[in-house]
Amino acid sequence: MPNATDPRGCPGIWQLYDNWSGHPTFSGLDTYTGYELDNPTWTLNSGSTTVWSLLCVGTDNRSLASASINDPSSTLYSSSKTFVKDDPSCTTVAPSVAHDCINGACTPKTTYGTPGLYPSLSECEVACGTGCSGKCISNSEWAQVEGLANQLKNRNCG
Repeated sequence: MPNATDPRGCPGIWQLYDNWSGHPTFSGLDTYTGYELDNPTWTLNSGSTTVWSLLCVGTDNRSLASASINDPSSTLYSSSKTFVKDDPSCTTVAPSVAHDCINGACTPKTTYGTPGLYPSLSECEVACGTGCSGKCISNSEWAQVEGLANQLKNRNCG
């Protein structure tokens, strides 16, 4: 199976069942050319109460479409999204999450807001544990971090 060459994933068609609530009320199936990781989402344009854009919030925030609804109280949204690949054998590789070696275990950088010294889990696993080349937090350092965190829990910062 070929991997997608674009960082946005495999190319194809998004099929969105779009709905307008309020006046006028509308629903229907719309199709847009895009990529597998795009996750197109209707978003009200900044500074407007009636103009909406279909933005690729999962990738590069480009706009696939726009629509104007005359009633400012109306909302434009997709009740369902389906992606159909141009090439069914194309595979999108999931984006890599940076990791840190904490207390001998690889942890995603988002778990504790750490810097993410290793760009992927596999790279962290190679280095984590004994012989981390100074990039791991030792057991004693981790114990110190936990101790300081516990002290902060008992502080009144108001």
